[in-house]
Amino acid sequence: MAKEILAVSQRPSNPVSQLAYLIHAALETRSHHSDNFSTDYKQQLCTLVGLSFTAVLTEGSKTGSFRPHIANFLRFRNLIHQPDKFEPLSVAISEMICNAILPFTVLGFPRYYDDFLVALTHAVSPSDAISIEIKNRMQEILLALLDKCN
Repeated sequence: MAKEILAVSQRPSNPVSQLAYLIHAALETRSHHSDNFSTDYKQQLCTLVGLSFTAVLTEGSKTGSFRPHIANFLRFRNLIHQPDKFEPLSVAISEMICNAILPFTVLGFPRYYDDFLVALTHAVSPSDAISIEIKNRMQEILLALLDKCN
């Protein structure tokens, strides 16, 4: 399943669209298996958004453009079992991720960035039970995708 998601995700050229597609696919896959929609997954999404927000807030140049996305995340994060909310939720998360990449590089906090990457990899994972090899490949793809966000 993860290989199919990763293979199909290469179509759009816009990194926000690509990330949104991956997150949307993970949300959809996890919604069909309630054990995959764990509290841990929801916390990882919140951690990802929180780290993104912290980087943007600390660096300061993109706080205005971040506001609508954080508002959408807060509006839809508790409606995670409603498939019609997956698209706006995944787009909001993706926008925040792409807005945070440059601030992370400017701030230079490698441990926070590593935690950000772990949370991002978890957010696009269709299941908690995927292999280490698939997680490593997902991180490689995500790093290449994040390079496009600069």
